[in-house]
Amino acid sequence: MTTNNNQKITEFSGDEYLKVGDVAKSFFENIPSSNSPKFVILMGGIGAGKTMIRRAEFSKDYVNLDFGEIDTAIRDSVGKDHPRGIEYSMLACDIILKECILEKKNIIIEIIGDNYNQIAPVITKMKEIGYDVQLRPIISDIEEARKRHLLATKEDKNYISSYYTQEPTLSIFFNYLDLGKFPTKLS
Repeated sequence: MTTNNNQKITEFSGDEYLKVGDVAKSFFENIPSSNSPKFVILMGGIGAGKTMIRRAEFSKDYVNLDFGEIDTAIRDSVGKDHPRGIEYSMLACDIILKECILEKKNIIIEIIGDNYNQIAPVITKMKEIGYDVQLRPIISDIEEARKRHLLATKEDKNYISSYYTQEPTLSIFFNYLDLGKFPTKLS
């Protein structure tokens, strides 16, 4: 890995790329293309039920671009403590997003949705490239959300809240769609 100004340049061997590509392919290979592709953004607080709704209503005909699930699949493939695990996960996400856009596949993501500067450019660009963008805010009673979150952390060893995956997920879009520097929470 080399650095140049604010850029981080990472190198992958052909074998690494093929291994990551095989994992990435499992996320999009059986999803059909669409003449009018949709980009659905589930938004809501921690424990609001985004993952439950995504898995129940969007498991068919949508590529679930969920950084936490992609990272889990990569780490299952290369080992939980692999030193390049995060780089492989980002590469897998890039491969998945590129395939979705090139093949006009429906995409769904889930985020908290608390930073306009991170979300608005993605929405605008996805509309520009022909996606029907749909925002689906999920509102939940705070006590129910807390219970759901605690249950998820207890029952699902791979559970990662969208609180932690929102920025990696949206940064993938910023990078691929050439939207400029990714704004931080303070932007």
